[in-house]
Amino acid sequence: MGIVRRNSIWNSLIQYAGVILGYVNLVLLFPSFLELDQFGLTRLLLSVTIVIAQFSQFGTPNMIIRFFPRLERRSLTIGIWICSAGLAIILSLFFIFRGAVEAYYIEQSSLFVDYYYLLIPFSIAMVFYNLFDAYLKAFYKNVLSASMPFIFLRVLWMILILVYAQGTMSFHTFIILYAMAYSVIMLATLIYIAAMRLLPDSLMLTKEDASSFRQIQRFNTYNILSGISSFLINKVDILMLGAMLGLSDVGIYSIPAAMAMVIRIPASSIARTAPSLIAEAFHRKEIDSIDSLYKKSAINQFILCGGAFLLILVNYDLLLSFLDDEFSESLLIFLFLGLSQVFDTGAGLNGYIMVNSIYYRVDAFFSVLLLIMTIVTNLLLIPAFGVMGAAIATAISLLAYNIMRLLYLRIRMGLNPFTRKNILALLLFAFAGLIAWFVPTVGSIWVTSFVKTVILLLITVPGVYFSRFSPELNELMEMSLRFFRK
Repeated sequence: MGIVRRNSIWNSLIQYAGVILGYVNLVLLFPSFLELDQFGLTRLLLSVTIVIAQFSQFGTPNMIIRFFPRLERRSLTIGIWICSAGLAIILSLFFIFRGAVEAYYIEQSSLFVDYYYLLIPFSIAMVFYNLFDAYLKAFYKNVLSASMPFIFLRVLWMILILVYAQGTMSFHTFIILYAMAYSVIMLATLIYIAAMRLLPDSLMLTKEDASSFRQIQRFNTYNILSGISSFLINKVDILMLGAMLGLSDVGIYSIPAAMAMVIRIPASSIARTAPSLIAEAFHRKEIDSIDSLYKKSAINQFILCGGAFLLILVNYDLLLSFLDDEFSESLLIFLFLGLSQVFDTGAGLNGYIMVNSIYYRVDAFFSVLLLIMTIVTNLLLIPAFGVMGAAIATAISLLAYNIMRLLYLRIRMGLNPFTRKNILALLLFAFAGLIAWFVPTVGSIWVTSFVKTVILLLITVPGVYFSRFSPELNELMEMSLRFFRK
């Protein structure tokens, strides 16, 4: 886990810095200077672009990770051609069916229809950034590229909203530059690849590439469905809320949804390195190494992501104290979304194992079921429970999806991520969360949050350390103590 731990620490630091910037943008600046429907538009444009990108990529990020041990730099050449073809097809379809899409959104989200065309530059930039980032992951040189969307992009967006707040920029100009900002980080990542001298020798396909293409095409056909699921589960709710309820409800839902995604940061950091190790282990047929990674990822991600969930939960009122009253009833939304993320991350690297194994077709089948389940549950629950219904639908879908993956890997490969440590860690965190939650109000909201946080940390940190749930986390704690003692 040495490479995983080292890169995960750097990626976590980058993403937590991004969380601070994201909080300032999403909670303090954007809602303060934009109308609620304008704020909702920024979230909806981003969500639709992510969906387009996932289809247009044709599975190339996972393809690069899986085939890099054999193709090396040629994987980028093939990826560029596949992404270019995918963008041409998907964007053409999006504009062929533009009338149907606009009809779906026109009643509740007319502002989205006015800026529909921004999906073109936004999608192109995102697709190629994802491609370049995956390529750097294969070289284990993805720390800088990780900082692009989490730090540089959010700084750009912060500058834009502050300029807009001064009244020197129209909303029309602001939203165009907001969408174009992704092009900046895409080009910066490409320049970094060139500076590291990692570009392929040629962008022309060779006979060797053609011989590999059939196998890649077969993998990508199924991998498209697998890759889409992990993104759609967090975007279908916003897409359907925008159509069924309106941009204002999208804006309200986006706050607890964004906070729930913060929970994933430790898992996301691990996932930027671990898939490459899994692909190499499968290539060498080292199932024991995969089993070890699976178990370590489950306990480490549960502790880190579960801890993040509890910290946000006990401080939720403080985090939302800067917003208008219309956001104040979103705690239950966060509770459903947050718990679903804790379970999803605490289940370990099941998705990456399936995608890189011979069972990637089965994972694609599970992904289709997930997509159907997500759409159906949102269709049923949003009319019945409004914004809360979208959160419940997401939680149900993620729970079912992970149970299917866990059971399949247990039955087919004999892999189980859970041990006695996972149960004990769950009991510890449940106990700590209940104690901190029921602390009575002590003076101001700031004092109350501080007291709850201290109590939570005093129970969980020593509990994790002395229980020795994770040697990696214990070593990290000891390194931190040695650093502060100097």
